[in-house]
Amino acid sequence: MKNQEVIKSIQYLRGLAALMVVFYHFRHYLNGVYVEKDLGNLLFDQGAFGVDLFFIISGFIICYATRRREAHPLVSYALKRVFRIYPLLIASVLAFYFLLGADGFSLVRSLIPLHADYTDEGPFFGYNMLVPAWTLTYEISFYLLFLVGLAVSHRHRKFFTAGLIVLSFVLLQLWLNGRIELSAYENYGFAGNWPERAALAILSSPMILEFVYGIALYTLYRRLPQVPERARRGLGWVLLGAVALSVLGYFSPAFNGHGPTNWGVPSLLLVLSLLLYERIHGLPDCQWLFFLGNISYSLYLTHIVVLKVISTYHMNFGMRGVPAFVFAVGVSIGVATLVYYLIEARSIAACRRLLNEWIRPRGQGSAFAH
Repeated sequence: MKNQEVIKSIQYLRGLAALMVVFYHFRHYLNGVYVEKDLGNLLFDQGAFGVDLFFIISGFIICYATRRREAHPLVSYALKRVFRIYPLLIASVLAFYFLLGADGFSLVRSLIPLHADYTDEGPFFGYNMLVPAWTLTYEISFYLLFLVGLAVSHRHRKFFTAGLIVLSFVLLQLWLNGRIELSAYENYGFAGNWPERAALAILSSPMILEFVYGIALYTLYRRLPQVPERARRGLGWVLLGAVALSVLGYFSPAFNGHGPTNWGVPSLLLVLSLLLYERIHGLPDCQWLFFLGNISYSLYLTHIVVLKVISTYHMNFGMRGVPAFVFAVGVSIGVATLVYYLIEARSIAACRRLLNEWIRPRGQGSAFAH
């Protein structure tokens, strides 16, 4: 992927979102070592906000990735999503299974992926055998809803998808709760842990609304007028202030936890302000942030395998505190880089070849626009 083909603020933010989730999961290395006993919690206990940021970015990216009308849009869209998600998911789940062990039932559920227990509290529903993969059930559900919107109308795909998400959420909330509940941490009291509970749990979860935030941001971004030169400087400072405010929001008790009214609020403000700032002033090229964005999915899925292997096989080499933290993060980035080139980049390239070979004989040219 070339730099000019992406929106830098989105690319940089998804890399930072993945890194913050890694810091969150590795924060225990910093606890109980220094004078400040809870140093890791103090620094990175809010790092899980990266999930909410990811969901908003996903809503934006899917709209952006489908901006060009293709000859076979539904097939192209579906194949791109499958090749983007499943090769790495399957490899990561299998690596976890063979290196660390788990029962076969959990393996199957994790590969689909379904959460472990829909009788448990949302939005995690018992997580996934590969812990961070609990979010992929939401991602894939959003992709399926977007496919419906795309099938109805390419031009109005954003509005149909957003409407379908909101309508499903409202109707299911009223049916399950008798009211609209925006807390992502609700237990719906499902009687059994059956796969069909997944659709009810996901579509009624407030987490699904964060994809609508992303769709709204894309719609706004596409309609932004040119800002007069005389207004750019002052507006730029305002937007930088909004970035700082959004970062502070992650540490505010008013926005503590997952959900569209919690971490979704500062995440929305952060993405919006950086998008506007980039549109007005541009952003500098930062190769390491750009690369971090490229490997963000690999880093997000594989870091938990690295963490569990280090812990299970006592591979800290006697290190504690900051050295242990830096070592674990460094190994995770190294593994993610290797996995990105061996699996993720190759699966994307394979999808490109498949689409080109399928469409070009029909005289349509390249199918892989993004």
